[in-house]
Amino acid sequence: MGALVLTGCSERQEASTTLPTTEAAPTTEALPTLGPADFPVPEEAREQTPEGAVEFVRYYVALTKHLAVNSRDPEPLLQLSQDCRTCNQIAQALTADLAASYSYREYAYEFDEYGPALVDGETAEVGFAYVQGPITAVDQAGQIVPDRSAATPEELQSGASLLWNEDLQSWVITGLTVG
Repeated sequence: MGALVLTGCSERQEASTTLPTTEAAPTTEALPTLGPADFPVPEEAREQTPEGAVEFVRYYVALTKHLAVNSRDPEPLLQLSQDCRTCNQIAQALTADLAASYSYREYAYEFDEYGPALVDGETAEVGFAYVQGPITAVDQAGQIVPDRSAATPEELQSGASLLWNEDLQSWVITGLTVG
């Protein structure tokens, strides 16, 4: 009986003409686009990490400029926030600018994070310095609108509270303090 088993294993076998594939099935799907089509939320800002939280706030600040300079509907600011009073005020100001046909000749700012975000599960806190200005808003006649402009740069100690939104696979801002 033992001889049969050994003999069967020692017989010559033809090699397979096909090799197993080494391609792995994709483990993650691409994230759906979030934000305006011409200024989407970058992938690194959609990571549930301290770095991702900082990049999300950096993006949100840049989005505000993008919408203002391009005279665009501020709806993306609202879509990327949740119960954020300051976010709502910014969106209302941009809506008022659109209604008044204001445009921006100049819109400079700097965003400097204080370090990594503090992440605790589904929430994060990001501290940053926001240097605003110069910003020059003009009316239809090209006249400067003083209450929508800032002639000299001003550093404002700022911060943001974030919540991870599983449906969006992104952070959303729940609180924003500028200054």
